[in-house]
Amino acid sequence: MKLSFVKSLTTAFAGAVAIAALTMGSAQAAGTFPSKPVRIIYPFAPGGGMEVMLRVIAQEMQKSTGQSFLIDNRTGAGASIAAQATATAPSDGYTILVAPVGIMAITPHLRKLPYDTQKDLVPIARLSEFRGVLVVSNDLPVKDVAEFIAYAKANPGKISYGTTGIGSQSHVVGEILQRGWGIKLNHVPYKGAAVMVGDLVAGRLDLVNDLTMLQYVKQGKAKLLTVFDDKRFPDFPNTPAVGELPVPQVNKGGTWFGAFAPKGTPPEVIEKIASEFEKALKNPEIAAKMRQSNINPAFLGPKGLKKVWDEDFSLYGKVIKDADIKAE
Repeated sequence: MKLSFVKSLTTAFAGAVAIAALTMGSAQAAGTFPSKPVRIIYPFAPGGGMEVMLRVIAQEMQKSTGQSFLIDNRTGAGASIAAQATATAPSDGYTILVAPVGIMAITPHLRKLPYDTQKDLVPIARLSEFRGVLVVSNDLPVKDVAEFIAYAKANPGKISYGTTGIGSQSHVVGEILQRGWGIKLNHVPYKGAAVMVGDLVAGRLDLVNDLTMLQYVKQGKAKLLTVFDDKRFPDFPNTPAVGELPVPQVNKGGTWFGAFAPKGTPPEVIEKIASEFEKALKNPEIAAKMRQSNINPAFLGPKGLKKVWDEDFSLYGKVIKDADIKAE
């Protein structure tokens, strides 16, 4: 019995030592991280607004840590190549993914993927957010949201709304809009934004819910009816936000970009990367540059991003199922 007690005590001591070693190892890893360049995988080609700003953020993080944060543009397969490359990378924090809500909360409901988005990737931080807008052709005989809803109800299926394709975020948001306001729109999917924009400006298309249209609103070539937010856009102080209006309050989540790591990445390393993103996003010069590009710096840590991600994953999944949206 005495021997058994000694054996149990020895086993318990060995376990405690192992746990302590693991804890110290994680703490040391976070304390020395990063000790080599960090790769940020981005699922789009170089040159887009968010990609340009991501490079500015990466440069600021390099100044802070003394290590390079390298942008790796991995395009193709609906961004699944980039996500899979991250999901299968070592769980050490040296490979992370920066991707939008569409890839993280919509694509998994539309395509069979070689990875499980919510199991194989873990959230680090939300970096930015873009609020949705309701932009219509100058030819559409409405001047505000109330008139738009009334006209749509009086003419079911007549108002056409353009998106960047079946299953795109703009498509799913259009479905949310129809359900929330009790209207019926005519979905027109495009293969590219250029033709869609041209059709709206020319009056061949009635509605687009894309921020890129704001430049045409400023030029007087289209009308902005509302912003899907509780606050007005500073550049359009006379256009009410949907939160101010006496209409059903449809989802105002907008588009966000977040950073993600492979599952199993030590929490201390996740927090370290998140803190570096936070410092960069709170730099006044970087924040100003982002806003000039209509990109709103909107930092959330791992828990905050997890909450937003889960909510959008559930919302978009339900809409896709209810509307029977199938990927092209």
